[in-house]
Amino acid sequence: MEYHFQLLYPRQVILATSRSGEKSNIITLGWHCPLSFKPPLVGISVGKTRFSHSLIQKEREFVVSIPTESMLEKVLLIGSKSGRDVDKFPEFGLTPLQATAVKPPLIKECPINIECRVVAELDAGDHTLFSGEVVASHAFPLKENLLFDMGGRKLFGVKKG
Repeated sequence: MEYHFQLLYPRQVILATSRSGEKSNIITLGWHCPLSFKPPLVGISVGKTRFSHSLIQKEREFVVSIPTESMLEKVLLIGSKSGRDVDKFPEFGLTPLQATAVKPPLIKECPINIECRVVAELDAGDHTLFSGEVVASHAFPLKENLLFDMGGRKLFGVKKG
């Protein structure tokens, strides 16, 4: 069977934060989507071997943070290190902010942060699709381009509308 992965791109890149106890983590994700207006639901697909997977599955919460083009290098590095081994906030110069409704932190450097509580999960092979109900959101005016992924760790900025 021939796979056409290029049909999956371009895709907007996001960061997702999770937390269990005192341990917070950030993961770079390209597989995510809106799922519903009422109730507002967002889906993220996380590899089952990822540290974030275990944190989200245990605590049932995550934050979707939308990075900008100036964060390109950090986004790539975040995706290449495990939160089991490194605290990614200080490692990559990012600022955690207290969320209003969930335990995982917001990312100050991201202009958009969406707080979610897991309402369902779907086994999707080597990934789990977590469906999160949006319980709070925070947005600042966009001053930069948003980040998109062309596959193969090739990221680029797309002009804001």
